[in-house]
Amino acid sequence: MWRRGAADLDRRVSSARVSGESRQETAEIQALAERPRPFAALYEHWERHHWSPFTTDFSVDAASFAALDETTQNGLTWIFAHRFQAEYNVAALLAPFLLAAPDYDVQLLLATQVADEHRHIESVLRVYAEVFGVEGGIDAVKALSDAQLDPIAETLYDALDGVVRQLERSRDADSFLRAILAYHVIAEGSIGRANQDFVAAQFRRVGEFPGLLHVQRLAVRDEVRHIGIGVSYARRCLSREGERAAGVIRDTVEAFQALGDAVLENVAAPMLPDIVAAYGAEPAVVWGEVRRQLELRLRSMGFGANGRWRG
Repeated sequence: MWRRGAADLDRRVSSARVSGESRQETAEIQALAERPRPFAALYEHWERHHWSPFTTDFSVDAASFAALDETTQNGLTWIFAHRFQAEYNVAALLAPFLLAAPDYDVQLLLATQVADEHRHIESVLRVYAEVFGVEGGIDAVKALSDAQLDPIAETLYDALDGVVRQLERSRDADSFLRAILAYHVIAEGSIGRANQDFVAAQFRRVGEFPGLLHVQRLAVRDEVRHIGIGVSYARRCLSREGERAAGVIRDTVEAFQALGDAVLENVAAPMLPDIVAAYGAEPAVVWGEVRRQLELRLRSMGFGANGRWRG
């Protein structure tokens, strides 16, 4: 039962909910994943929704950022460091996926995602250069974001990295499914979606950032599609392998939730003010939103709140 202890978290999330995943995005994931040819539908969606990271005007954003006090500026760059780390790390992790893809349809979608993730990196680098005033390109941005990476994020990234890197040693069906779950369903579909909502809410609270919010909406649209890749692949595994695939999914989800619960219990007191200032919420509320997002993904696969697959 993977919603253990989540009721109180859900209440706190509901009382401090940021913009959240819109019904339209939820419906889009569900519709693409449930089509008779979901992989083709996802590829066609990618072809219809190209965008450039170089066309957005960040002049208003730069003026808004410059007008903020130093503490607020540091909080925004701290939270944005997680965005860079997420895009940078997941782009690097796609290589094992491409090599281990079980068939052409999956390989094609992963190839589109490689392009998406590097487009997102270019967009983030523009924000650092033109809004935050960080010079030196990707090397300078990575050095800054590495220095701002907190132990919580580092623990989660290391755990997810370990699951995906297993594909470099074993390309069997269970390892690939675990990696898809770790990357597309947990990292992008749960942690990433929650982070994006809190980040957008924070920027709206402190000033006018139309350019940044615009490119974030475009990136979220891409990532909705990436979540669809994970959900569609998991649904295919469930349809072919039934309870065997359901067991792999349950084990992966429960291990992630146990890790998240342990991290939450051990958040160092000195970190709390930084987390609250950056996200506008306590760690328990952020974790509750991550769990809510994960439940949405699992529901799309046919799982109930008790962890039982309705196959």
